[in-house]
Amino acid sequence: MNDRFTMRKMLELAARGLGKVDVYGPRGVTNVTALEIEAMAGTLALAGLIPVPPGQDTPEKLTVKPLEIEHV
Repeated sequence: MNDRFTMRKMLELAARGLGKVDVYGPRGVTNVTALEIEAMAGTLALAGLIPVPPGQDTPEKLTVKPLEIEHV
């Protein structure tokens, strides 16, 4: 998570980006901002998804136990 985001702000930005994709489908992807993408990536990491760097083999296990997030 970037230091400029509070947890609440990161989740809000991620939810806004997700909302664009949910409502507009593939066209919505073109409307997602870089900040929303960054927030979505941070949210996925908090949810337990393991990042796979470019060029690396996909690990057997792709998730870890997600971080408990209090309601924000």
